[in-house]
Amino acid sequence: MKKNQNRLINKTFTFLSLLIAMSSLKVNAQVSVSGGLKMEANIHQFWLYDTDAASKIKMAPNLGGFVNIELNDRSAIQPEMMFFFRNSRIRQGNLKDDFRQWGMTLSAYWISREHIDNGTWYFGLGGYADLGFNARLKHTGTALYRKTEGQAAIMNRWDYGIRAMLGYEYSNGLQINVGLQLGLKDQLDAGRDEATAINKVITVGIGYHF
Repeated sequence: MKKNQNRLINKTFTFLSLLIAMSSLKVNAQVSVSGGLKMEANIHQFWLYDTDAASKIKMAPNLGGFVNIELNDRSAIQPEMMFFFRNSRIRQGNLKDDFRQWGMTLSAYWISREHIDNGTWYFGLGGYADLGFNARLKHTGTALYRKTEGQAAIMNRWDYGIRAMLGYEYSNGLQINVGLQLGLKDQLDAGRDEATAINKVITVGIGYHF
């Protein structure tokens, strides 16, 4: 069952990557490139399967920037790099602890835009890859990426999946946006055959497009 799920996940991620790549081939010599900065609040939670543990959402910050590669007046390709801190509550029986993670997200969106009098609505769909720098449980101090002799780490450093966002850009370049990130890779390393942990992240942010 788990092998079939992994095959479906890999096919979905490959399809999204090809979609973005094919869209980028439409770029011509008249392409316009610009950039900007983003600051977000992220709300993180694990989807947990085959375990009696539960994950509850908590809020933390993201900070980074983007490059906007304009294909035409209504569409663009937008790579982004965001540094994040994530924080969520883990509960198993009577035990409670806070999951804390620091890392970086690289993502690429296909952007569709709709211009109105005072600004632009935009919708983005794409894929992402996460690299965790550090992850631990706050109260016990458990280092989740640390390998012990003859045993795998509790968690993977890497994640990948799909992202979507909806935003509005004012004529002065100020942006507001909301986003959803769904992981496609099991975050457990040790114990991955017995349980599954999938990342889910909701973001609310502001940005400035230069």
